[in-house]
Amino acid sequence: MSRLMRLSLIAITLVISACAANAVTAPLPMPSRPDMPTVTDADLQCVSDAVYRRLAKKDLAYKYYTERLQAVIKSTWDD
Repeated sequence: MSRLMRLSLIAITLVISACAANAVTAPLPMPSRPDMPTVTDADLQCVSDAVYRRLAKKDLAYKYYTERLQAVIKSTWDD
């Protein structure tokens, strides 16, 4: 690559990077948690063990998903 071409590429890169918009981030608000319905043992008596395990796995997945989203929101805060 010739020296003139290298200098041209550097100049173009500098011009393009100088014109790039700066990202502005604002702290995201933490949404309130929804009221979740309670489920008693009596409600689950008619549910098979396989369905119970799937429900427990789903609830656990939602819990971890919520925690990850909260971590993303808190990462926008200036602590």
